[in-house]
Amino acid sequence: MADIFKPNIFKKILVPYDGSKYSRHALMHAIHMAKKFGSKIFLVTEVDTSDFPPGMLLALIKKDTMLKQSIREFMVAAKSQVRKELLAEVAVCKANGVDAYYDILAGTSPVEALLKFARGRNIDLIIIGSQGLHGIGKIKALGSVSRKISEESKCPVMIVH
Repeated sequence: MADIFKPNIFKKILVPYDGSKYSRHALMHAIHMAKKFGSKIFLVTEVDTSDFPPGMLLALIKKDTMLKQSIREFMVAAKSQVRKELLAEVAVCKANGVDAYYDILAGTSPVEALLKFARGRNIDLIIIGSQGLHGIGKIKALGSVSRKISEESKCPVMIVH
């Protein structure tokens, strides 16, 4: 049991971030842990196609060039907004004396994208909010990202309310 508290056990902490109050709470916990263990924080947001307005998704099926261009523009705008939010949170980390980095992932499965990121970066701990900004996905409590991450992750996961 004492091994869990040895220095440098959590060298890399992943914080999936979506701007919700739960992900902000997770980040505050991550900053506290990072200061205690000398860890680096990796803030990651996944922009997925379920964020698109329904009409845009039909464009993928119909292969309409003009709508595809709209989707590309939507993705660029979404990533730009996310980048601004993540840079602001990286600044908060640095102001607290913690090294922090950010990444924006694109795909259709937040769970798979986040787990792949964690494996690829040899993440030691994932600190994730218990809920997020998922629109209709909030109704599907059994399919929550935090629950699936906790079940499928190879490293420890802390779920923050």
